[in-house]
Amino acid sequence: MATDADVGIEADALPVDLLLVGLLGLWHLAAAQGYVGQLSVQAVLGLVAVLIAPGYALVSLLFPRRASEAGLFEDQGGRISAGERLVLSVGVSVCLVPLVGLGLVLLSYGATTSLFQLSIGATTVLLTVAAAGRRLRVPPAERFSPLRWVTSARSRASLRPSGGVGALHVLLVLGLLVSGTGIGYAAMSAERGEQFTEFALMAESDDGELVASEYPSQVPLGSSATVQVTIGNHEGQDQDYTVVVIAQRIENGTVLSTARLDRFDARVAAGETRTRPHEMTPSLVGEDVRVSYLLYRGEAPAGANPRPENAYRRTHIWVDVTNG
Repeated sequence: MATDADVGIEADALPVDLLLVGLLGLWHLAAAQGYVGQLSVQAVLGLVAVLIAPGYALVSLLFPRRASEAGLFEDQGGRISAGERLVLSVGVSVCLVPLVGLGLVLLSYGATTSLFQLSIGATTVLLTVAAAGRRLRVPPAERFSPLRWVTSARSRASLRPSGGVGALHVLLVLGLLVSGTGIGYAAMSAERGEQFTEFALMAESDDGELVASEYPSQVPLGSSATVQVTIGNHEGQDQDYTVVVIAQRIENGTVLSTARLDRFDARVAAGETRTRPHEMTPSLVGEDVRVSYLLYRGEAPAGANPRPENAYRRTHIWVDVTNG
């Protein structure tokens, strides 16, 4: 029959802190894959997931044993106290997170927001599993337990008079957390960077290379010419696009007539560039017919004719369309 003491030991042995950190890492993975919707506390969870979780998991892996019965920041004879564990978690996260981003750049994966979140979440989960395994191999009497630390802290608080030194330590921890939060937010904002979409027309040269020149300049009516449409997604997330192709006959800067030639959809993953051929078949006869490619995020605007003025990105070429 289990006694109250045995139940207390089992509760102390449960790595509640690592369980919470692991769940936070899994949440980060789910958010990176788009499985988690927008939450009111998502910004707070994101800061904690970046600022504390990976560092706490690594510190727990390096220091699985509990400290002695000393105070929050008192000497532990080579072991770290709870306060030092918290401060080190913030410091290690601030150092570890940029290293993960640097690794993505060096490995040529690109530091997109979704990939960055995925890497941080995976790093947190892996470190948490390793830390839990190492902690469970430590004898229960020496194992760090947040529940045990809370119990001993309450006992010390009831026996010791409060002093200014303890308040100073608390203020120090709060100051480090506030500073680290600012650094983490700045790091995430810098990582996200400018968001834009690259949109261009290319042509295939005689040696088979794609160049931003040598476009078709003359097309007989009813015939087609091939151009390469390039879309580069730097928006930080997967994006659906719609491309509308129109031809316009222009004289002295005035649009005389417009004809819609084609439209097609494209889905481009974050950080990737997609190039696809397009058969252009102008239907207006004349010299210097402007063939415009209009790019929209999502669907083209409903209730309005697609035109260069309402496109998200646009590009064009000039062709002479002859009667044959």
